[in-house]
Amino acid sequence: MPIVKLIFLGHLKDVVGVGSLEVQISHKIKLGEFLQLALGAHSGLHKLISNDGCVTEEDVLVLINGIDIKVFDNPYIEIYVENSDEIVFVPVTHGGLSN
Repeated sequence: MPIVKLIFLGHLKDVVGVGSLEVQISHKIKLGEFLQLALGAHSGLHKLISNDGCVTEEDVLVLINGIDIKVFDNPYIEIYVENSDEIVFVPVTHGGLSN
């Protein structure tokens, strides 16, 4: 069975409750549909992904095989996920000066 790996870096491991997950798929599938499917793999994903298959956190960088999904106009319907793909969720940390 084809497998897609999800990896959660930094504090997102604590948010989701695991550092990584593997989700089985039966065929090539749109990213949004895949993320909806992945919600059933681990309950902690609901803290990061909405029921319609979109990442809910604005300060999260999503890379599929090293490519930022934000380079696409509508990544949830333009990008397809298939066997051996790797989706990495990276927290974007902002810093600044304090007074």
